Amino acid sequence: MKKTANSYYTQEFWNFQKGNAYNQAMLHSIPQPDESAAILPDETLAKFRAEQAKMNIFRNIATVMYIGSAEKRIKTLPPAGIADFVPESWAILENIASVTPFNIESYKIAKLTKMSNETLRDSGFDLEAALVTDFGRAFGLVEERGIINGTGVNQPYGLLHDTEGAEVGVTATGTLTFDHVHQLFFNLAAEYRRSACWLMSNETALFVRTLKDSTGGYIWNDFDNSIFGKPVYTSPYMPPIGAGNILILFGDFSFLWLMERAGIIIKPLIERYAVDNMVGYIATEFIDARLVEREAVKGLVIAE
Repeated sequence: MKKTANSYYTQEFWNFQKGNAYNQAMLHSIPQPDESAAILPDETLAKFRAEQAKMNIFRNIATVMYIGSAEKRIKTLPPAGIADFVPESWAILENIASVTPFNIESYKIAKLTKMSNETLRDSGFDLEAALVTDFGRAFGLVEERGIINGTGVNQPYGLLHDTEGAEVGVTATGTLTFDHVHQLFFNLAAEYRRSACWLMSNETALFVRTLKDSTGGYIWNDFDNSIFGKPVYTSPYMPPIGAGNILILFGDFSFLWLMERAGIIIKPLIERYAVDNMVGYIATEFIDARLVEREAVKGLVIAE
């Protein structure tokens, strides 16, 4: 990742964004995408990612990594074979694992926002905080939506994708019941169940809260929002209750890789909106996301 943890770069970055005089050589000491845009300073990027994490649950439960722009493929090594105790002088059992390659794409997320010149000239106005909050939260929401429902066309393959997303573990007939949730829990292999969590919509979560086990106890633990000891997360982008929909995902989401590329780029549009006495800002980011082990996350679907 390009390092911009430099107070001089940070100063010139914000001078550039505000339309003030700036040191071009210092700003371009970091290779920029073009003359009209600049990469966020490291300290601002950290704040930006924190805002994204508030809106995108996968920034808290997935594996987030930075991928250099020159890299086009990643390779994963699925689990193969077992480890065991081996007596001295005994042969060690050979395990054969096949490497799974994935092409990395650069899916672009962008947003334009405008601010009045009066606001920018206000000595009490914090431009950094305003842009970080606006862009960070908006980008977080778009990331979460794409990671769940992405089609693979101009966006990542989502967790609900038929061939690239999570495997269906349980097909429920009729109304969702305790038994269906219980089956999904044990349908996931034990190695993935250790670090697993649940993902569902608010509507499904509200319904699951009413489910009881054979002793009449609620399966949802209100104390820590867990089911069978595993935390529950909700997303507005998970499907509602209905035939044919995957209502619940359960698994180890560390096998979902969220890959960042090129950092966050902001482009000021000072002249374009001058007639309106405003300044525009375009923020862009490039990401990809893949579930590198499909069996690590299982879904519960309602039969059609």
